[in-house]
Amino acid sequence: MIGIFALLAVAMLLVVKLCKNTLKIVLSIIIILLTLYTVMVSIDINRVESFREPIFAISSELRDYENHSKEVYKGLGYRIEIDRVENQKIISSTMYFFDKVVAGAIE
Repeated sequence: MIGIFALLAVAMLLVVKLCKNTLKIVLSIIIILLTLYTVMVSIDINRVESFREPIFAISSELRDYENHSKEVYKGLGYRIEIDRVENQKIISSTMYFFDKVVAGAIE
């Protein structure tokens, strides 16, 4: 993630120094939006790895089984699945980014 932030900072510096006014504004907005998206995803990755619910993903479905439940959260381009036992304690959480596992934790 630090590498992505470094690349975005270098891109912003190049845009400011080398581009004309209109192009500079458009590229700056795109880079700022990419930076915000990267921050959102990295915060949710951190929360998944520490057994907490995500902040930027919305709960989309809840499946109840006999002795545990599975809740699915959906974000922009990613999905988080959280398994809980009867007392609502999180026993596993997995984050999928375009259907590839990028983070997870199992207790």
